[in-house]
Amino acid sequence: MKKKQNNSARAYALRITFGVALISISAVLLASSFAPLGSTGPSQGTGEPSGPMRAITISKVIPKLFDGDVRNLPQVPQPERIRPELEPPFSYKHLLPEAVAGRKPEPNIPLAPMPTPIQNFAGINRDDSCTGGPCGGGPPPDTNGAVGPNHYIQAVNLAFAIYNKTGTLLASFTENALWAGTGAPQCDGNSFGDPVVIYDALADRWILTNFAFDSTMGTGPFYECLAVSRTSDPVSGGYFLYAIRTDTGNPGQPPVNTLNDYPKFGIWTDCLYYAANGFRTQFPGGFIGVEFGSFSRSDMYAGLPLTGALGLIANNSNPFTMIPSDLEAPIVGGYNGVPPPGTPNYYVSESNVAFGFEVRKFTAGTNCGDGGTLSAATNVSQTSYTGSGGNIVPQPNTTNKLDSLFDRMMQKVQYRKVGSAESLWVVHTVSDSGMNTRPQWAQIDVTGGIISTTPVQQQIYTPDTTLYRWMGSIAADIQGNVALGYSTSNGTDPNFPSIAYSGRLVDDPLNMLPRTETQLIAGLGSQTGSFGGHRWGDYSSMSVDPSDGCTFWYTTEYFTSQDNGSNSPPIWSTRIGSFKFPSCAAPSPVCPQSQGYWKNHPDAWPVTSLMLGSQTYTKAELLTILHTAIGTGKNADASLILAHQLIATKLNIANGADGTPVTTTIADADAVLSLYTGKLPYGVRTNSTNGQRMVNDAATLESYNKGALTPGCAG
Repeated sequence: MKKKQNNSARAYALRITFGVALISISAVLLASSFAPLGSTGPSQGTGEPSGPMRAITISKVIPKLFDGDVRNLPQVPQPERIRPELEPPFSYKHLLPEAVAGRKPEPNIPLAPMPTPIQNFAGINRDDSCTGGPCGGGPPPDTNGAVGPNHYIQAVNLAFAIYNKTGTLLASFTENALWAGTGAPQCDGNSFGDPVVIYDALADRWILTNFAFDSTMGTGPFYECLAVSRTSDPVSGGYFLYAIRTDTGNPGQPPVNTLNDYPKFGIWTDCLYYAANGFRTQFPGGFIGVEFGSFSRSDMYAGLPLTGALGLIANNSNPFTMIPSDLEAPIVGGYNGVPPPGTPNYYVSESNVAFGFEVRKFTAGTNCGDGGTLSAATNVSQTSYTGSGGNIVPQPNTTNKLDSLFDRMMQKVQYRKVGSAESLWVVHTVSDSGMNTRPQWAQIDVTGGIISTTPVQQQIYTPDTTLYRWMGSIAADIQGNVALGYSTSNGTDPNFPSIAYSGRLVDDPLNMLPRTETQLIAGLGSQTGSFGGHRWGDYSSMSVDPSDGCTFWYTTEYFTSQDNGSNSPPIWSTRIGSFKFPSCAAPSPVCPQSQGYWKNHPDAWPVTSLMLGSQTYTKAELLTILHTAIGTGKNADASLILAHQLIATKLNIANGADGTPVTTTIADADAVLSLYTGKLPYGVRTNSTNGQRMVNDAATLESYNKGALTPGCAG
């Protein structure tokens, strides 16, 4: 759901009126953005806390079960949803001196064109029929999507569509149809869109989200609806369905009757992270602050009652639209881009009181429940700009201009690790007064959990002053090559709203996108029909294919004809396209070796000692253990069965193999061995409680050591 943008004329008048006082205002506003909880910020709301904020546990959510094929969902009512525009907080940074002073355009030196599309096919059209009813719900479509090993799932208001990776539609269904008959509060029958699609490559699972509430939107309760695939198959594998109330009214959480608008998600190693803009639906109404939360991945994938936590930054000025970081293609071949253990999730927003990206760290509580903390913001610098947004994007053959969603942080906030360098990739739309809209993108350094206050690189992308570019989404592949997708338009025929992308290779000059713009598809109409108005997109989606870590997938909206653009309401279409840089390829994995290999090849050992349990062993001691027979039958020693496999596993990881598939098993193996004093062997019977635990861990580690858990290594 899109919010009404700042009035550009008002912002401009304020800049002129208060021009003489801008220096002092700048100091006051910057100080107020770090005021303690309970102080007054630049608006009448509560100041943002200078310390961490808690995420407080929610009541466990019992899942509903859809145990079937989405192609067989029932036909249920899916009414047209009119989405009112909600007023965002005023952006006080447009009163700052740097918002008035001009600056030189940032250079962009073209080196070569972007790759042409590999796939380029039609997504959902507003008039399409889905299982459950009409696919399209209303403008804008809120186009979203994610890619997995075998599928691409697209979401729009108010439906999902599942394609194979050559564009064949496998299934499409409405939000209400997926939840039909479950009795889940609001989610069953009152879906309202704002969808997000997530593919969790670490678990090979899908998560489909939308929000739901009474059609009047006047009172709560307000819910976030999470459909979690039970298997890797999003078509016939079934879903666990979690209806999460967000306006709980509990202390430290969103008050009752708070709309969870513009919800965004990011998948991480421990939790599914959440944020939304909180709007009071009762008098006096208005934005009250940003919601944040975490939900347990392990609970969701097991279909257990869901552990989670919610919090609220109760400030009606800043931040606004805060987006959690997301993992895309974290493990491919020999590439391992998983964040180091203990790395928190990062939340990014665009500051309303300074020219800067605000980055916060969210450390979740136990199992993503109570005790999580969201840090105060670290401000990361950015180039300033003088525009103030609003409905400023022109279209051919009409005076109707489209909303730029100026300054709004765009999803996804992608985390990418290349070597030891950890980065967040972000984008939002900006402009200078009277000029065309332009994406401002940046690479933010978060290596080792330290947020650098200066970006690695950034740019206000302006390859020309002819086209307006907005509604961007950015991602980096496993090599650090970057793609930025966006909409384009201007007031001259044939430059109807269209879809394009640009990018850079990892070794290109910093602070520019020298791989020049390629058009995914040209739009053939302007949006002029009633009920469409100025609204466009709300967001788009750039993803990275987990199969190769190199192929980008992008989706957003356009019009296939002027008749569709003139219809009331407008009949929007969407497009799905993929492309990759030819130079990108995943490194070959380092395959694990069996315990027999390490026993017979001591010269290949990468280390001379290892810790097993709480004891450190020399190479000679480890070789002795490997050559010690485990025994047979009831005389078998479970501690030796485990030790043989644990030694091999730790040698494999030290040799460069990816240990992610067995991280939990290694921890458990060390824990059970630590229950015993002295050094191995411990003479543990296999039929004892600890013996069974050791044997189970050894079986998992043996599968790993034989390559069965490492893609490309089995056989």
